[in-house]
Amino acid sequence: MTRRGWPAMGATTLLLLGFACPAGGQRMRKAEEPDEVGLVSVGGACFPVPAGVETVRIPNGGFEDRLENTDRLQVSRWLQVERADAPEGLRYLENAEKGPSSLVVNLPASPLRPVLLSMWLKSGGALSGLASCLSDEIYYGQHTPLNLPDTRGRWRRVGFYLRAAPGTTAIRISLNRPADGPAVALDDVRFREATEAEFSAAYAGWRAGYPARDLSPRPDDGKNLALFVSKLRHPESHPGPLKIVGIGSSYTNMLGNGERIVQWIREKFPDAPPVEYRKHVGSAVNYDFTKGWMRQYVLRERPDLVILYSGGEAADLEELLADFRAHSTADVIVASLHLRERDEEITGATVNAPEWDAIRDVALKYGCEWVDNRREWAAYLREHEKPIEWLLKDAVHQNDHGALVINENICRHIAPAAQAAADPDTREKWLAVSETEKASPLSRTIRFRGNRIDLLGIRSPEGPVVDLSEGAVTLDGRPLAEAPAFVTTLIVPGAKNARPERGSAADRSPHLVRLGPAKAIVPQDWTLKMVSDTGAYELIGSVTGHDGYGHNGEDFTGNSGQITVPSALWRRRLEADGVNYTNRTGDLFTWRVERAVASRISFDGPEGEVFAVTLAAQLETADHTLRLDSFPGRIAGFSAFCPPFAPEGPVSLEWAD
Repeated sequence: MTRRGWPAMGATTLLLLGFACPAGGQRMRKAEEPDEVGLVSVGGACFPVPAGVETVRIPNGGFEDRLENTDRLQVSRWLQVERADAPEGLRYLENAEKGPSSLVVNLPASPLRPVLLSMWLKSGGALSGLASCLSDEIYYGQHTPLNLPDTRGRWRRVGFYLRAAPGTTAIRISLNRPADGPAVALDDVRFREATEAEFSAAYAGWRAGYPARDLSPRPDDGKNLALFVSKLRHPESHPGPLKIVGIGSSYTNMLGNGERIVQWIREKFPDAPPVEYRKHVGSAVNYDFTKGWMRQYVLRERPDLVILYSGGEAADLEELLADFRAHSTADVIVASLHLRERDEEITGATVNAPEWDAIRDVALKYGCEWVDNRREWAAYLREHEKPIEWLLKDAVHQNDHGALVINENICRHIAPAAQAAADPDTREKWLAVSETEKASPLSRTIRFRGNRIDLLGIRSPEGPVVDLSEGAVTLDGRPLAEAPAFVTTLIVPGAKNARPERGSAADRSPHLVRLGPAKAIVPQDWTLKMVSDTGAYELIGSVTGHDGYGHNGEDFTGNSGQITVPSALWRRRLEADGVNYTNRTGDLFTWRVERAVASRISFDGPEGEVFAVTLAAQLETADHTLRLDSFPGRIAGFSAFCPPFAPEGPVSLEWAD
């Protein structure tokens, strides 16, 4: 995936030094960006450093030496002053009298880990900032707004807690004072990882600012989440990280980055493996185009749980679920949308809109967990005697409080069910390796029914790195590297594509390409290049080369038979007038077709750590044979996967020798 750079943050911030502008998906307009903010703690002394946690050094973070911008610390329009009231050392920073002031730190960080940026702050009013994670793996969920408190002109120790996004290698934190902003002074900036206990305490402090709720499980809660809950309760066979994917419209985006779900799982399932939340969203994307992303993007992610918080027609949801549930074992949550200003009042007619009952029936038909969020949202408003606007940030989008209510309506369903709707063992099955076989190179044959097979390995210091292209593993009699299993990456608009007035270039693009027969597929990068302003394009493969010309008004299959571009899933190909085309000559859309197999496995790591790696996914759902010959790594077991709506199920997994 193309590396994402740091986003520009407006005229009042420091220029971005040494980083390119984003080369991929263009961001949503501001009104559709999530409100979820970093967690702020304020005290009178430095935050204690827990045992085993190291502080990341920020050169001249105490501002005692001459100010010079470095890769790690950059300051703009600050005065370095020496005064007796300095909380640490002799000197600190004060904002210059004229113009905006900014402080930016660029720091290393690890994926999914909570971090803490702390400093001494003296301010005469509230300020803002932004933390941005540098990640090659995600398009949304990289940015966390920061709110700097008003300390009423007193020195206070202020800490900002946030969680690094999936794939994070570094975090850029920018604190900004506009030209007409309040007086502010800073001293002793520090950065380190935070413990989960610290982060949970900070989150609990934020949550305490909103009304308490009784979220006790009800009899039917979790009825269709038995597989996901079993993974939370049995980490020995599901070492994680478990992956949750939120998919849909800006309503999904406005739910934030999954922290309420993470905290719920930490509280209710303290022994659960790590949980990773990802999302992909688009402006006003309903079920009709979400179904393209489910095949194009979500299947490649191999999630354990999918959350659909969007709108649309029941027929489109049925098409989405029929396809996805035939190709993935992931549990699925479908939630009804909250009330919006256009509903005007909380009445039986607005709350009990019949279209949501039709959507509920489809969700239940395909074994999804149904969250009756619309009715529960209305009940919450009635309980507190508040209007609909109380939980909104604009005419349609939920604010922080509204997002919390929705997230908690979802969270309470993640619970052990009194009676599960289906046995999770019909979808995923575990096969353990004997203690004797764990100690020596393994030569065994496995039979399984399904479309995916995982290996659970055991790490050790200086454990081997196994190259799977060398024949240590075969599938159905052929090297694993030749398995007829393929996935696609997201279709990404070019950085220079024509920009719409509303939304992003990704909103007027193909949302799905279909793959041809497995025997025709060659893994490679693909580009779709617009060659006119009236919908004509060229399909180009990095290996195949020119593969034909198509038009976005009709389905097109390339000359090689590898790629089909369906017209129905090219979103907003026409302007609102239904006549003029949206894309312009030179616009590019790129994606990659990958073989859905592992190429290497590293067993190097802490002694005894169990990990999982997918050997092959998106196989034809059928009976398969896996063979290992003198496999050098220590293996704990295997897991096979068979989707619930695949006619060839249920899953099976057994030794064949």
